[in-house]
Amino acid sequence: MKGLSILIPEYNCDCTQLVRDLHRQCASALLPSWEIVVADDGSIDETAVNQNRIIGTWDNCTFIRNEQNMGRAAIRNFLAEKAQYDRLLFIDSDMCIVSEDFVKTYLASSAPVIYGSYSIVGNHAGNLRYEYERQAEHRHRASVRQQNCYKDFHTSNFCIDRSIFIAHPLDVSYEGYGYEDVAYGDQLCRAGIPIQHIDNPVGYYDFETNESYMLKVEESLLTLYRHRSQLKDYSRIIAVTAVVERIHLHHLAGALFRLVQNKMRRQIVTCPRLMLFTLYKIGYYINLARCQK
Repeated sequence: MKGLSILIPEYNCDCTQLVRDLHRQCASALLPSWEIVVADDGSIDETAVNQNRIIGTWDNCTFIRNEQNMGRAAIRNFLAEKAQYDRLLFIDSDMCIVSEDFVKTYLASSAPVIYGSYSIVGNHAGNLRYEYERQAEHRHRASVRQQNCYKDFHTSNFCIDRSIFIAHPLDVSYEGYGYEDVAYGDQLCRAGIPIQHIDNPVGYYDFETNESYMLKVEESLLTLYRHRSQLKDYSRIIAVTAVVERIHLHHLAGALFRLVQNKMRRQIVTCPRLMLFTLYKIGYYINLARCQK
């Protein structure tokens, strides 16, 4: 049916304020048909779950609790199947709305796939994820992203025709953290489906601890290695590793990394330095490739 389905996958996160803001914008936009569907993906934080249950009592809103964790790709596919309307707007639950015209801006475009990006909210100096995102912020402008439209795509904030998403769901083989959105950009590219990049960001404000982020990064590097054949054209880490292997330095690089890995990691967690963080990721991937062979 004609209308807008806003789909929010959620895990251990209170997203009631996000839904309130979206609900207000949808109501004021006088949409003939719309809904907001939140799917809890097996959260273990019962406080967050109980806070989110109220969403199901609001007009045009549905809250679904899945007892088992489906994973980042599968939960989005699940939401798309549940959606009633022909346009799907996916938003991550740990984001916030920073523009009063957020919904209207998406409605103004009829492109089959639209990516609005995200922006940093607040100052979180000393936080590794914040410092990393702040360094990359200049690349978030739509004019920059459009130049590499398939590589600069993320699932945190995008709108897509339901018919396209049902025909081209996310790859559920990406079970671990990371890269399912990169793979989806590649999937859309192979299918010849254009992506329109616009400046319509959600706000990123909830930064995890440095230790938590490091664990996510290490998990994502394992995901990257497992799917390296598909992702080789989308990762600088794979490109650098290929060069190191080509000049026959990967054994030496791996050995040196193992000697300093723990010290590097402690330094990054305690006092983040982005250059050291980059070297750590390269070393971790090279060593991971060695261990997995």
